[in-house]
Amino acid sequence: MMITPLKNGAFKVETPDWQIQIFRQLSQELKTVLSERNNYLTTRLFPVAYQSDKAANAEYEQLTHEELLQSHLASLKLIEEISNNAEVSESTLIEIMQGINILRLVLGTRLKIDDENAESSSEISESHPDHNLWLVFHLLGQTLSTIVDSINH
Repeated sequence: MMITPLKNGAFKVETPDWQIQIFRQLSQELKTVLSERNNYLTTRLFPVAYQSDKAANAEYEQLTHEELLQSHLASLKLIEEISNNAEVSESTLIEIMQGINILRLVLGTRLKIDDENAESSSEISESHPDHNLWLVFHLLGQTLSTIVDSINH
């Protein structure tokens, strides 16, 4: 993904077709996972607020779950609508970034990646069954970095 800031404050986003297909496929798969309320893959998307107080956490979840879910779905919808040559506002680019981050968080959970081993893909051989998922995980990370750099530039 290439992002070029424009003089009018918008951003030109150029995304190769192969990358668009990856984003769309992951987004569609995640929408199915999100419909399953207690799927372990979404633990990072719906964090526990109170580790030691189940009643308070249940109340927090009741208050926030639907709003978080709708926010996640809106960001994923934007990911599905990415074209290979688009002009978007900064706020839309931030929503796209949120969608990419959602995909990365879920993929990281699936790969059992935590903060301490997020960069250890060099240990995964090409013959490993999750090799391609690791590559996609790093693609998502690189895309996030590109978006953040473009916004902060």
